[in-house]
Amino acid sequence: MKNRIKALLKDQSGEFGVKSIAMTVAVIVIIGFIIVVVQGNIDGWVGQIWDLFIGLITDLFSRG
Repeated sequence: MKNRIKALLKDQSGEFGVKSIAMTVAVIVIIGFIIVVVQGNIDGWVGQIWDLFIGLITDLFSRG
């Protein structure tokens, strides 16, 4: 039993190299940058969409 556990742990050592860790960190940084950009622009986007809908509703009622 003890040898089986040792063999399992030895087999599950994994392969973490500098390149794979650097790629993971790069992906996390890119995702963080995207989140920051979206959060900074969300107010402007919501305002533009709101104005568009209000304009469409106003046009709809002014025609009829």
